[in-house]
Amino acid sequence: MHVKTLASTEQTVQFAVTETDYTMHLKLERQTSDLLIQIIGGDVPHYGVITTVDKTGKALTTALPSRPGHVHQEKVLIDQVLKTVKPLITNNAVLVSGMHVNEITPAQMRAAMPMAHELGVALAKWLKAHPDQTQVVTYAK
Repeated sequence: MHVKTLASTEQTVQFAVTETDYTMHLKLERQTSDLLIQIIGGDVPHYGVITTVDKTGKALTTALPSRPGHVHQEKVLIDQVLKTVKPLITNNAVLVSGMHVNEITPAQMRAAMPMAHELGVALAKWLKAHPDQTQVVTYAK
């Protein structure tokens, strides 16, 4: 499985991996030490599941409705990415995921978690190579 880097700056990076005839993307945007990570792809990229992680590691997930009686299931993709990047979260992180492959096959379903894991590994390497620039925060007295 080969992860491609599509774009990179000091504050952003985009990766993609393609397997079984579909592509999954990971996009990172950093604001100081906060992270916004998007895991999207397939035929209909969207936002279906949101996980927030604070600097203590506490995570909270919301799965939005997908169709009557169902919620989005992309938490499994977020969990794969979090396995590798959670130790590198120094402040707050928001992970958003949404991926739909029309007429998905069993092989395509099996490929999704390894794809997300590989994207997480690529992101962890990038975060280690591009540490955030700690800024002094002051508050009114």
